[in-house]
Amino acid sequence: MLVHFVGDLHQPLHTGIEDDKGGNDFQVRWFKDGTNLHSVWDTKLIEHYGMSYTELADNMPKLSKKEYAAMAAGTHRDWLADSRIVVKEIYAKTTVGEDLSYRYFADFKETLFTQLQKGGVRLAALLNEILG
Repeated sequence: MLVHFVGDLHQPLHTGIEDDKGGNDFQVRWFKDGTNLHSVWDTKLIEHYGMSYTELADNMPKLSKKEYAAMAAGTHRDWLADSRIVVKEIYAKTTVGEDLSYRYFADFKETLFTQLQKGGVRLAALLNEILG
């Protein structure tokens, strides 16, 4: 549950707008197929990249010890606030009914990878703290 919870804190739509159920009621198209914004951020963007989880991890930017410490810092509330900033950008740059495809992926690739990396780093720091 902890792994899932920390992951969810970094999937921005999990911190989304209550009125549309975190993007579940925000209808879009993904390469012409009907879907919702939550699903795009939960799976479709990652699957589009076509890498395994190991390949994704291996291709993340290398962090210095200082960068790692800065990324790992904070509490779950800080991490939630960080994701709320990202979700506001997503909503500002996405329109209901829009057909999302290559351009959307290109526009949000760095954001996606940053969120994945933050989630991994913060989960590792939390597990290290718990396991001592």
